[in-house]
Amino acid sequence: MEKENSKKSLLPKMIILVLVIWVLSVIFILFGLDNWSDRGTFGDSFGAVNALFSGFAFAGLIYTIVLQKEDLKMQRNEIALNRTELKKSAIAQKNSEKALEEQVQQMKIAARLNALKTLIDYYNIQISYPNNPPEIITKAKLRRKEAIQEIDALIDRMGDDDFD
Repeated sequence: MEKENSKKSLLPKMIILVLVIWVLSVIFILFGLDNWSDRGTFGDSFGAVNALFSGFAFAGLIYTIVLQKEDLKMQRNEIALNRTELKKSAIAQKNSEKALEEQVQQMKIAARLNALKTLIDYYNIQISYPNNPPEIITKAKLRRKEAIQEIDALIDRMGDDDFD
């Protein structure tokens, strides 16, 4: 942040310096040289210096373009790298989501099996309780048989992959 501020303050300082040198050269030409032919000759002697500074400015412009080109190339590479990383992340997220969905399905099946086991245990207690009338025992046996059949159906629906 501090470097950016110093760069921003450097440009106005350089502009002011150039303006001061220009004003001083005008003052020197007007008051230091008496006739116009001397002033013209003096000004013509700076033609080579003017060409030199124009060349420096042009070289600086070319250098700036090269730096910008390299910077853009680096940014493109970073963007391409970020895209591949985002693709990898998206694939990993999809795989994770798929695994979570499978886990939820397994948990639902496990919960249903536990509930059916609890019902079978309850019906076994009803069947083995000596004070229950025969209708309740018959009804409990029928319900227990239905629960066992449901467990068999759940197991049949599950593939062999589910038990790995």
